[in-house]
This record gives sequence, structure tokens and C-alpha cells, in this order.
Amino acid sequence: MDNKRAATAVLGNAIVEWLAGEALQNSEPATLYGELCQRLRGIGIPILRGQIGFRILHPLYDASVLTWTAQQGVVVEHFRPEQSSDDQFVHGPLGHALAHRLPVLRRRLTGDTALVDFAVLEEFRSLGGTDYVVFLVAFEQTAKSGIICSWVGDRAAGFTDEEIAQLNRITRELAIALKAKVERTVAQNVAHAYLGQRAGQSVLNGLIRRGDGEKITAALWYSDLRYSTALAERLPAEEFLNLLGHYFEMTASSVLEHGGEVVSLIGDAVLGLFRLEHTADEACGRALAAAQEARRRLGARPAETDASFDFGISMHLGRVIYGNVGVPERLQFTLVGSAVNEVVRVQDLTKKLGHPVLATASFVEATPACVWHPLGEHVLRGIEAPMPIFTPMMQ
Repeated sequence: MDNKRAATAVLGNAIVEWLAGEALQNSEPATLYGELCQRLRGIGIPILRGQIGFRILHPLYDASVLTWTAQQGVVVEHFRPEQSSDDQFVHGPLGHALAHRLPVLRRRLTGDTALVDFAVLEEFRSLGGTDYVVFLVAFEQTAKSGIICSWVGDRAAGFTDEEIAQLNRITRELAIALKAKVERTVAQNVAHAYLGQRAGQSVLNGLIRRGDGEKITAALWYSDLRYSTALAERLPAEEFLNLLGHYFEMTASSVLEHGGEVVSLIGDAVLGLFRLEHTADEACGRALAAAQEARRRLGARPAETDASFDFGISMHLGRVIYGNVGVPERLQFTLVGSAVNEVVRVQDLTKKLGHPVLATASFVEATPACVWHPLGEHVLRGIEAPMPIFTPMMQ
């Protein structure tokens, strides 16, 4: 038995060394955690189930939870802020450990010393669990960030004292390895949310100097909310912002869902970009589909939506410069070039011509599968030569 304990201790030390090395790698938290659980089982620590949770900074979610079992591997769940007050969590062992800032919480699930004082522990026992331990590791003294990790054992006698000590040490090393990965994920979430996925990744990859960028040919997509100034003055601030949110869900979300990029949200306008990854007709086809979906969502809006709520969309195919502009202390990725000015001016015509979706000749030529209705040539503000303007026959 002593030899087995010594061997487990040596192998546990090897896991700690492995985790220290993993802290320097770019592996995903779920991959790291899954391999850790398998290694623990491999050295004889009787892990039936493992779970780890940590806070994340994300526009939609407040926390991530990784749950491992031998049958399913790692299952990743994300929790919204409103779920943090869920009764099952608050009144469970994890909520209890967090509320009382307990660095360790242990419950034997079988035998004379069993204490099953939380409903979830009964579930673990029914699955074959015999022992349950929670470790709380804070990243800072205020304990506002860190990890909470729980282990369910299935050996008849539960975990040994040496295994509890090993798990405690390994969990702390896991926290160190995860801290860097979580912070990198936070940086990605923030960059993607505020800059867009492609621009955000470019920034994280080092494209951060003023003037960094490229010339590209792309389908441009621009929408603008009608009567926004009047709506902002007439509606309470909260109601107007809610309306603005619905508008962006109709327009910006449609761009993203059809493989485009939202380059910028300019007040109540959306500037979208569809790169020519393959052919012009493929990029313009996705842009047109996004415009049709946005208008479909407008038509399906709730009946209580303000009657004057409407928006126009323009589409154009052209050459633009995509890159960093601004001052060294405040930069942003954006599009510049005459094609950008043109797509904005074409959208201005949606009100004058009475058609909510308009396109230029270059865009129309790239979408032969669509039937277009010509609306004549029009002089755009700030642009000398008149431009032919079209609207799709089916809107």
C-alpha cells in the first residue's frame, strides 16, 4: 500500500509539472481540463466526475463551466448573468462554498460519516459517487475572480487523505494554468465584440499600428434607421435604446449570419463588409440575402413596435482600403475609399425613390440570378458622375 501511495504521489507530481508547462501553451481550457481528468484516473485517483467554473467577460455570458465524465468527456456550458441567482446553484454546495468563501468543502456520500445535505449530492450518490470535495482558488485577495472546482470520487472508501492533498495541489496548479487562458479568452471576447471577429483577431495578432491595412474588393452593405432624430427626441431614453437594439438585431445580425463583417456601427447606421473569398457573385449574393433577411425581420416585428420604425439598405461592389486609422492613442479598423462614400449616398436615395433596398450597377452585374428593376441614373451628393440605381424585384 505504501508503495502504491508513493507511486501515486510521484505521478501526481508529474501532473503538476505537466500543468506548469501547459500554462505556457495556447490550448483551450476544455482540452486542458479533459486531459487532466484522464490523467488523474490514469494514476489511480478515483474521479467519477469533475467540474470547474470560472467567470468570463463576455457580452452575453457571465461564467463558463466545464464538466467531465468518462462517458461524455468535457461538456462546456455558458451561463448568463441572470442565471447566477439560480436556486439550484445558490442553495447547492458550490453556492455555499462561494458564499462562505470556503477554500475546501468535503462531503462523504456513503458510510457512517456520510452527509448528504444538498440535493445534488443525492444525484451524485445515485450515479455511484462515494466522496465529494470542492476547492475554491481565488486569483486575487478580493476573491472576485478565480476558479471553483469539484471532484466526485467513486471508490468505495472515497478519497484518501493523500489524494485530497494531491487534488488540492493539482487544482491550484490548474488555476494557474487556466488564469492565462481565461485572460486570453477575455481579450478575444472583448476584441471580437467591439471590433468584430476578423478585426479583433488582427489586433490580437499584432496588427495594431496606424496605417496597417490592405486594399480589398468587397461587397459593401449599408443601412440607416429612418427618423432616428425624431424618435430619439420623442421616446424615453430606455425605450429608444431598446428600439435601437431591435434595429441592430435585424440588420447587423443579418450581416453576421450571412458571413459578413460589421465594420462599424455609426450611431444608428450599419456598415457591413462581404469579402470576395471566392467570387463576386458569391459575396454579393450573401449581401443580398442579408438585406432580404433584414427586411423580413422588419416585417415580422411585434405589433407594438413604433409605426414609424423603418430603415433603408444600400449595396455596392467596389475597391476599398481596410485598416487602422486614427491617432496612436486611439485607433480603429475601418473602411475608406470612394466606394464607401458611394454606398452611403445610395442609401440616402431609399427615401427619395421609395424603395427600401437599392444597389449600384457593379453590384447588380455580380448578381445575375436576381431580377432587378432599374430606377434610372442619379447624381449622388459629392459625386460628379450620375450612377445607375436598381432595386430588387422581390423585396
